[in-house]
Amino acid sequence: MKRILALLFLMVILSVIPSVFAEERAQTYSGFDRFTDNVRMFFSFGDKKVMVALEIREKEFNSAMVNTKNGDDVGAEKNLKRARQKLQFIQSKVSQNTAEDVKTGTEETIGRVNEDKDLSDSFDTYVLEEEKTGLTADLVMEVGGKEGQTLTRETIKDIESGENKVELIVTGDDIRTEVMEIEKGIREIDNQIADIIVQNNVVKTGMDTDDLDKRDPNATPKTPAGDVDNTVDPGPQGIVGSDHEQGTVDED
Repeated sequence: MKRILALLFLMVILSVIPSVFAEERAQTYSGFDRFTDNVRMFFSFGDKKVMVALEIREKEFNSAMVNTKNGDDVGAEKNLKRARQKLQFIQSKVSQNTAEDVKTGTEETIGRVNEDKDLSDSFDTYVLEEEKTGLTADLVMEVGGKEGQTLTRETIKDIESGENKVELIVTGDDIRTEVMEIEKGIREIDNQIADIIVQNNVVKTGMDTDDLDKRDPNATPKTPAGDVDNTVDPGPQGIVGSDHEQGTVDED
């Protein structure tokens, strides 16, 4: 009799858990929860800080999905902007120890977007940022610990879009084809993101599309207010980052 009761209790628990998680996922990310998580991230260091950022970015993404379904496109856009900033932070600090978790997280998120056909085009840029984060994790795993190769990362302003991006450059002798392919993929994603942002700005400002071809390539881009954390924790051997002012690079 006790075994039957225990089995029934277990079945009830198992039936409740999925609904609890579904309810949590369906909720938007409150300001108080965001404040608490950011404090938690502030007091975290190294790999732990990357994992907290990964967790926050998932909450922002979940909230963006809920806001989109509720018709709150402005709220969803803010969520995605904050989520992208966390992804850029992860790109600048992901190490060999966290690369697998980061890669898995990006694949799961991209899969969720692809499965939901009701999501708006505003998720396109975000998905590209997720893809870049996954490739960054790949690059860290390929380069980390390899003698004679150095991965340099710095946060800069993109010339086309005027927004922050993490630039990744591998230097050294006999750089393998796999590494060069990943670098190429990251550059292509950066270009796609810049193109989407520029096109969106054209739509918002009413600028003639012909004016896109008249932009001065040597002009200094506008600098929007950014709050991406540019500091980079020391990575594993062969991986460095930038903790100086924008435009400077640390190299071994």
